[in-house]
Order: sequence, then structure tokens, then C-alpha cells
Amino acid sequence: MFPTIGFGPVVFSTYTLLIDLGVIASLAWLWARAPAHGREPLRWLDAGLFTAAGAFIGGRLAFAFGNWAYFQNHFFEMLNLWEGGYAWPGAVFGGLIGLLIYCAPRREPTLPILDELALPATLLSALGWIGCAAVSCASGKDVPPGTLPFAVNWPDLYGVVLPRWPTHLIGLGLSLLAAAYFFSQRERTWPSGFRFALAITLIAAVTYLVSTVRGDDMPLVSGWRLDTVADAVMIIIGGVALVAAWALEKRMNEKG
Repeated sequence: MFPTIGFGPVVFSTYTLLIDLGVIASLAWLWARAPAHGREPLRWLDAGLFTAAGAFIGGRLAFAFGNWAYFQNHFFEMLNLWEGGYAWPGAVFGGLIGLLIYCAPRREPTLPILDELALPATLLSALGWIGCAAVSCASGKDVPPGTLPFAVNWPDLYGVVLPRWPTHLIGLGLSLLAAAYFFSQRERTWPSGFRFALAITLIAAVTYLVSTVRGDDMPLVSGWRLDTVADAVMIIIGGVALVAAWALEKRMNEKG
């Protein structure tokens, strides 16, 4: 639909540009929230930069793995981070690694930073769905005309226009609801790590739901779409992290 945005002779992938804007907003959020935790804004900004770098690399590698049939013959295109094409589970783990690389040697607590990234993560999810709509990725399954009242006549990645499930609108709407919830709860006290774990769980639930009505090509694992399997795994990981955060908080309160 709008795969690129040009500024004179300079042309950007719409998806990548939106994600970059989301990352900049996330860094600004960390800078602003650091004093509320008694931390130095510059240190949190640096931690955010390491997290972003890890997320870009991890997300790109995971995307390449999921599309190995193409990248095995175009190996070095994995390095073209500016072209877009990221898998969010890889971005999460890559971001965690980047954050740990920064925080561990400096003894900077990681859980407060992760918890403050919960809101930006849901906003990045929303921007990702807008970006996908712009470049026609993650298109919905096509449906017979007139059978789905809220179908959209949008193209898929190959430019084929058919009535489809509005995957991008579903993902965008649910992501914005999650972001609004976290913003409304920004001053609420939760166990350390719980906020971030909840964000990951909600994002995974949204992408899992949307994956069931996606019609784009995706490798299969035992008859299941690879992204559906990955989202299910992330839901489980997020759920385990939620329970662990509560249990750890309870144990610390009992010892205190």
C-alpha cells in the first residue's frame, strides 16, 4: 500500500521507519522514567540503546530463520537491517541479551528497565501492525465476497487484492488497548519483572490470535504455522515469568 516513504532522494521502508520512531520514543520514555527509580537517565538511555541494538539483530536473525528458504541463497541480506523484516520473539531475546551486556558489568538493575519497557513494547507492537499494513506483510486469509462483514480489500505481499481478514486492524486495535492499559497503570506497584512479563504475554496472545487468520506464506511445524508455534511458546514463557515474579516477590516479603 505504502511500502516506502521518500524524503527527496532518500527513501525508507515504511515499516522500518515506523519501528525506528517507536525505538526513539522508547528511549525517550526510559530517559524520562529513570529519575522515578532513582537512576541516572544517561545510564538508562545507554541501556536502551544496547537493548535496541540487540533487538534489531535478534529480530532480524529470527526472521531469517523463519524464511530460510530465501535467505539460504541470499545469506548476506540478513545484514540489511534497514529493509525491515523482523520476528518479534527474536527481538525480545536479542533485546534481553543486549540489556544484560550493558547492565551486568555496570551492576545496573535490569528488572526496573524491563518493566518500564512494557508500555513502549506494546506501542512498538501497534506500530509494527501499521508497518505491516503499509508494506502488505502479514495479510489476512482471503474470504468469499460478502461472507465477512468486516473484511478489507487489501493486497497481499504479491499485490493480489481480495477480500481478507483485517489482520492488521485486529493486531493494531488489540495492541493499542494493551498500551492504554499499561499507561493507565504506569504508577501501579507490581512485583519486579511482572509488568514486562505481562506485556510479553499480551503481545504474544495478540499475535497468536491474529496468526490464526493470516493468509501469508509461512513454514509449517507439524502442520502448524511457525509463527503460531512461536507465539504459543512466548505465551508459555510469559506465563511462567508472571508466576515467577509473583513467587519471588512473595518470598522476599516473607523473608523481610
